[in-house]
Parts: sequence; structure tokens; C-alpha cells
Amino acid sequence: MLKISNITKRHFRTIALNKVSFEVSEASITGIIGPNGAGKSTLLDIIAGFQNPDEGEISFNDVPLMLFKEKRNILSYMPEHLEIYPDYYVADFIRFIHQVTRYVDTDLIEMLNLAKVKNKKIRYLSKGYQQRLKLFFALSNTKKIIILDEPFDGFDPIQLIEILDFIRFKNRKGQTFILSIHQLHDAEKICDHYVLLDEGRVVTMGSMQTLKQTFGEDSPSLEQIFIRAIQ
Repeated sequence: MLKISNITKRHFRTIALNKVSFEVSEASITGIIGPNGAGKSTLLDIIAGFQNPDEGEISFNDVPLMLFKEKRNILSYMPEHLEIYPDYYVADFIRFIHQVTRYVDTDLIEMLNLAKVKNKKIRYLSKGYQQRLKLFFALSNTKKIIILDEPFDGFDPIQLIEILDFIRFKNRKGQTFILSIHQLHDAEKICDHYVLLDEGRVVTMGSMQTLKQTFGEDSPSLEQIFIRAIQ
């Protein structure tokens, strides 16, 4: 479905991404995991069209995605540091999203408990509610691929369970997810495929079962697998 081929990105003399290649299957949940500075956010920016690679290509159903306009038709992207109109009231922002997408997901509004803060300006929301609003922005559509960079920051355990359940629900309806997650125990709860990055390189990839076969059945957690992979 989505194919990332030999993506390389340089920042001055630093190589942020070094020939990164992998494929994302339709209706999958792929986790891009790795330590801080591994290149996760840069990779997602490139996939979404906010940065251009120095080398490499991204294709969707074997058709190269060369322009941001083309990507916009199939991708929804929530960057880690997304800034949402701080002087908008929450209710006005929700109406704006509905007008743009022509898609109303009242279940999502309820699940994120946004009605509780509908009369507040966005700038005065807590970190958790700002994160909820960003998720609303990213998930309020029927696009084929949803890309979320560190989507779970600011949620307590109960809220996280609800968010994970909703992502699984959207996934079962056919949407594909690419998630960048630095908390590996959270990634293990939701992803069915993993791409492990370290220092801009793909260290390994595969399902949990495949990774265990590669790095030992005695590696019960994704964190232990990752530690073994980068040693």
C-alpha cells in the first residue's frame, strides 16, 4: 500500500535518516519506535509532505507521491508539536473542522470529552485537553492513512485505554495508522507491526512474533527486544 524506499535526509553535516525503507500494509497499525533523536518525527514529516527527502521515494499503491497536494488527499497527520489556533474556542474549532472535512464524528467528541471544554479558548486548555483536540483534528476524517506523532502524551491510563479502543475501531473500518511512540509499552498495546529506528537507520522491523523469533523467545517485551536490537 504505502512504500517508503531509501529515504535519506541530511541536516547540514548530520544524517537524520539513512536509507530508510519499509512498507505499510493496508488496514495495519504500524509503530515507528526508537529513542529520542532516532529520526522518527523527521520520517513522519517526510511521509506527510512537510519535509522533502534528499534521496528516496514514497509511493502509494505503486504510484509515487511527489506532491503535498497528492498526499493531502490520502493522509491525515498530527505532528508532535502541532499548534492549534490558540484564540479559537473549542466549539468554534470543532465546527471549523466539520465545515472543512464535511465529516461529523459525534462519538469522537464524546469519547474525548470535548463538550466539557467547548466554551474555553484553546490557549487555556490543559495539556491533556490540547492533546485531545489534536487527536480530534487528526481523526475527524475518513482518509486512508492516519499518521500520529507521539499521540498519547498527556493521557492518564483510563483515557489511554479509550483512545486505543477508538483507534482500533477506526482501524477495523479500514483506516491505516502509522504511529510514532517513544513509550514502548504503549506501542505494544496497539501496534501490529513495528519499525525500529536508531540513529536514523532501520534496525529491524516486523510483527511482535517475528521480532521474538529474531531476538529470542525469552524477550517478552518490546523494550527488551529493542535493547537487544541496538546492542
